[in-house]
Amino acid sequence: MLKAISAIALLVSTVWAYADDKKDAPQPAKFDAAKLVGDWTYVSGMKAGEKVEKDRLEGKVVFTKDRITIPAGGDMKFVMAYKLDTKANPVTIDMEIKEGPVNEGKAKGIIAMEGDQLKLCYHPMGDRPKKFESTKDNGAFYFVLKKAK
Repeated sequence: MLKAISAIALLVSTVWAYADDKKDAPQPAKFDAAKLVGDWTYVSGMKAGEKVEKDRLEGKVVFTKDRITIPAGGDMKFVMAYKLDTKANPVTIDMEIKEGPVNEGKAKGIIAMEGDQLKLCYHPMGDRPKKFESTKDNGAFYFVLKKAK
């Protein structure tokens, strides 16, 4: 009986110690969607594991509270509606083309902000990426942007 009580006491103290460790562990910063609003410039880009050439990363990407406007070369641009799930980890983004050289299409992605940088990874036709990476195998598009000054 004494051994059983000792074993239970050990188990309970282990659970409490684990809970205390989790409480003190750093928590991911809450995603503030309001900080998305504004102008962004490209830092880098990858499409299906291939580096996007610098001249294709010119122009400003503009976020409003529910739209993204992306330059598409010359006077062309894409305007996409977007919705975020800020409770997901990483935060998810669903995008739908509303205007542009192609007037239809949807993409599922993930998004993160770290300081003044924004990471956006999505698949233009497939499953939502699980990580911020673009490889030939996953076919994802991955862009890093910086808040314009």
